[in-house]
Amino acid sequence: MLRWRVVPRLLAGMAAVLLLAACGSAGGSHDPSVLVPGAAPTSTAAAGCAPAKPHAAGDSTAVLTTAAGGRSYVLHVPPSYDGQSRLPLVLLFHGFGGTGRSMLDYSGFGAVADRHHYVVVAPEGQGTPQFWNIAMFTGAADDVAFVRNLVDEVKAELCIDSDRVYAAGFSNGGGMALRLACAMPDTVAAVGVVASMYPQCAATPATPLVAFHGTSDPELPFNGGRLPDEATDFPPVRRVVSEWAVGLGCDGLARISRPAAHVELSTFVRCLLGDGEALLYTIIDGGHTWPGAALDLPAMSGPTNHEVDASELIAAFFDARGGPR
Repeated sequence: MLRWRVVPRLLAGMAAVLLLAACGSAGGSHDPSVLVPGAAPTSTAAAGCAPAKPHAAGDSTAVLTTAAGGRSYVLHVPPSYDGQSRLPLVLLFHGFGGTGRSMLDYSGFGAVADRHHYVVVAPEGQGTPQFWNIAMFTGAADDVAFVRNLVDEVKAELCIDSDRVYAAGFSNGGGMALRLACAMPDTVAAVGVVASMYPQCAATPATPLVAFHGTSDPELPFNGGRLPDEATDFPPVRRVVSEWAVGLGCDGLARISRPAAHVELSTFVRCLLGDGEALLYTIIDGGHTWPGAALDLPAMSGPTNHEVDASELIAAFFDARGGPR
């Protein structure tokens, strides 16, 4: 299992992300439904909230009290929120060395949430630099317990649809999103990850997954292998997503398409819930970066693909999934 250490290239990339305070997401010119197999609006029959739970639209920062002290998070509420209609909740996790604010800005997920009518929570990790305890080390805080409490707090404060709670993340934060699918399968309805770590789970969860990974990722190699200072190998991305698809009842071999010049889409078919419950967007020559991001990270992180917008595609994937399971 991967240990947590200071990775100079990752920290340099996240330092650049922290400078992005006023930029939105680039890209988004395509129709996500074309690139998301099975994509269709998912309606919810969840009853509204009575009494209403009003909250101002926009971004705010709050602190959740834990046994280890306060943990802060950024809360993004879309303009469509009225306090009575239950909206989906997206948990958005930053990468190693990042922050909740930097993750919202880098991914452009706030603007996407406004279009898709999501409430977004971007929490802060632990430590300095900040990270997520996806390996469940006993010497670090239990981040799964933290997120459980965070979801409960947000649901108490806002009108949230419990059947449409999703998790997304970048790098170490992607690993945290996957860890939640392992640990909280009754809570997390679908997961979207970019340049992710892949934690070991006791059993493969039956949670829909969309993943993005660059073939030239210098930090987490697409084809797997031994990372510097690590005792175990990083698994090949295709194998991980294929095994996840099998856990969803899909065929282990995917249908391959090419939605853009430098993007290969693997759609796993004959899943228990239909085709496309597991998707892998292979970013040809892509780096350790978020496709469609408004900011190109330093060259040491590798190229950023702007042919697709990962945030829009993740949102379209979430739109098509969730609801009562």
